[in-house]
Amino acid sequence: MKKVAVFGASGYGGLEALRLLLSHPQVEVIQATSRDPGRRVDAVHPGLRGMTDLVLTESVPEKLNADLDVVFLALPHGKSGPLMDRIIDRCKNAKIIDLAQDFRVGFDEEGWVYGFPEVFKEQIAQSQKIACPGCFATSIALATLPALKSGRIPTHIIVDAKTGSSGSGTVAKPLTHHPIRVSTMKAYKVFSHQHEREVKAAWQKVLGPDKDIPHLSFVPQSSPLVRGIYSCVYLVYGDESDRDLPTVYKEFYRDSPFVRVHDQAPNVASIRGTNNADIFVQNNGAVTLVIAAIDNLVRGAAGQAVQCMNLSFGWPENTGLRLAALIP
Repeated sequence: MKKVAVFGASGYGGLEALRLLLSHPQVEVIQATSRDPGRRVDAVHPGLRGMTDLVLTESVPEKLNADLDVVFLALPHGKSGPLMDRIIDRCKNAKIIDLAQDFRVGFDEEGWVYGFPEVFKEQIAQSQKIACPGCFATSIALATLPALKSGRIPTHIIVDAKTGSSGSGTVAKPLTHHPIRVSTMKAYKVFSHQHEREVKAAWQKVLGPDKDIPHLSFVPQSSPLVRGIYSCVYLVYGDESDRDLPTVYKEFYRDSPFVRVHDQAPNVASIRGTNNADIFVQNNGAVTLVIAAIDNLVRGAAGQAVQCMNLSFGWPENTGLRLAALIP
């Protein structure tokens, strides 16, 4: 059994990591940290009652167990970067899997790998440091990378993506607090969302440093959902030549345990609570529509992190992640 810790276990990302890891057959969760230590994990997260007796310890690198095999970081964006050297120094033999955006772009030379398993599987398996993609970025990558890797490169990619309120974290804010958001549909950070940078970086990795990547226009939207990302991605080409992209996507994801390419548009309810991604592809003249539906907290965060851990230890990707959707 591998010994793991969740560093920053009081938020939604930490909760999802604990929910998955406590049922994982190959690991033992021996530590969970918080900026508000001293409480039992199941007092902070009552849904975990009966699954753990852990008490939250302080989120200080020097208080981590030095013999850990894996440290999952579920901290707010910008918080893991300043602590990373101390965490690595404390847990010298541990794999580090970060759910925040701190190491997703520009840290390849320091050994960080972008944790998108369907494309970077070999790199993940060989790395000690994995930066998991963001939730929007995951859905966009799922919807675009098969086309790019096949050589069907559009000139322009337009993304219209909806997200659930859980992506805003546990702290209520004026525009994200669910009683306000439940009746709201609103675009935000139009053409300026932080996930654009990592999407473009992933495209560049796939196409190579000397190739031009497509122009990206990304409009994220707040939806009344609690969980879920629903991305409508338009691949814009210069002509109506036959690309047969539905076949390209089915072949690309044929051996991917979590990606399902359907002949009908997906429903986000069908993947809620799972690490699955439902994909729909349809050509329309010079435009190909790709719809990707994922759970932002699982496939877009903690589930993908566990999937990366599985790959890094040589376990089947779906170990501990064979989850049925939460319906209704």
